[in-house]
Amino acid sequence: MYLHIGDNVCVRSDRIIGVFDIENTTVSEATRVFLKEEENRNRITYASPKMPKSFVLAEGAAGDDIYISSITVLSIRERLEGGVLQKSNLQRGK
Repeated sequence: MYLHIGDNVCVRSDRIIGVFDIENTTVSEATRVFLKEEENRNRITYASPKMPKSFVLAEGAAGDDIYISSITVLSIRERLEGGVLQKSNLQRGK
């Protein structure tokens, strides 16, 4: 299943490692350094030009990928949970 995280960007849900609130996590210098290093490695994709609210860490073919999204962690979580429910309902023939 794919998760839409902004504009025309989708991520395979089985590749998602974590979803993080950008405002709360970037308080830590370690997170800021991590994101800056990944940006220098071209591992960051901006899913929207709007104000960033979260970032998604996902397994990529050549390492981890980071997606900066204007969608909140709560909305992403709801989309993931909805997808799991929809998928399980399909498996049960509902």
